[in-house]
Amino acid sequence: MDRGDISNWAEAYDESYDEELHEIEQTLHETLQEQRYITQSQLRDVITWKLDNQAGRRSGNIERVNRVPDAFVRRVSEAALLVDDPEVQLKTLSSIPGIGSATATVVLTFYDPERYAVGDRYMVDLFFGEDRQMRVTDYPKLLSELRDRNPGGFDLRTVEKAYYQRYREENGIT
Repeated sequence: MDRGDISNWAEAYDESYDEELHEIEQTLHETLQEQRYITQSQLRDVITWKLDNQAGRRSGNIERVNRVPDAFVRRVSEAALLVDDPEVQLKTLSSIPGIGSATATVVLTFYDPERYAVGDRYMVDLFFGEDRQMRVTDYPKLLSELRDRNPGGFDLRTVEKAYYQRYREENGIT
């Protein structure tokens, strides 16, 4: 995609973006930049954002997060944000019960949308041609793909939104 395509597809994403979910992303971005860790309550918001249309999985994952102390969530997430290695960061964040690799990418993306993007099975299918869950080892490759496809001037979250929106429309995903 060229600059215009990225802008148009990202704009289409934003137009269909649920306002409540958008608010979660904006609020957590500002908060995570300041705190440099995530709280248990904020992590529940991330799960709500990621699993918006999957009530059963959302409830189960929130339940698992609630079983560990808030201090654990804060320390693990703080440790994850100290390193500059997406694979290590995902492994670290995924050590929190209820947080898988895809949800961990949301934490990183909300923290720094310039450098990170949301990863999931759709992005794996789009970039690697495999219909499967995202693995920890896929994430650095996914970020590299997005950087390589960025015509310049966009943060990775915007590039990811554009590719994700186009994928959704081309594959009839709602």
